[in-house]
Amino acid sequence: MSQEQLVSPPNDQPVLSGRGSRGGSNKKALKVAGLTVLVALLIAGQAFTAYSVYKQSEKLSLLERRSDRLQEMTIKARANRTPMKMAVPMSSFPLLVSDFSDKKVESTPAPKAPLTKCQQEAEGLIPVSLPSFKPKCDEHGAYEPEQCWLESHCWCVDKNGAAVPDSKVEGRANCTATMI
Repeated sequence: MSQEQLVSPPNDQPVLSGRGSRGGSNKKALKVAGLTVLVALLIAGQAFTAYSVYKQSEKLSLLERRSDRLQEMTIKARANRTPMKMAVPMSSFPLLVSDFSDKKVESTPAPKAPLTKCQQEAEGLIPVSLPSFKPKCDEHGAYEPEQCWLESHCWCVDKNGAAVPDSKVEGRANCTATMI
């Protein structure tokens, strides 16, 4: 081989430059790499969102079970509670009994005499000055001469129920006919 054959003339040698057809492929590679990273980030974000929703759904189902259990306990507690005692006035009791009786009563009771002031106070129809005090009345509805409150404080009254001056004592009062 001769030296001439090894070296080709300068016109026949290929031209190497950085801006030839290879520059366009670098831009394409950068675009593809950027899009690939973006797609990978979007997929990772969706996977994280799905995982978070899955974890929260477990917590929500746990809360729903606890809420259902509390509602059942509340219903059972209400069912086991004792009923309230109802206050029925004794004056309406005869009316209730007569409503449910099968017997028809043909006789009418005799009309009652009007209550005296003493009887009205004793039954609580008229307010009195002392709490829980009920005066004592005789068989005709008049005030008894001695009135006591809580069995420890007694005093004398006249026939109209007015207290006799200086008659209040602890214990039993000595009410004589001369005081009244």
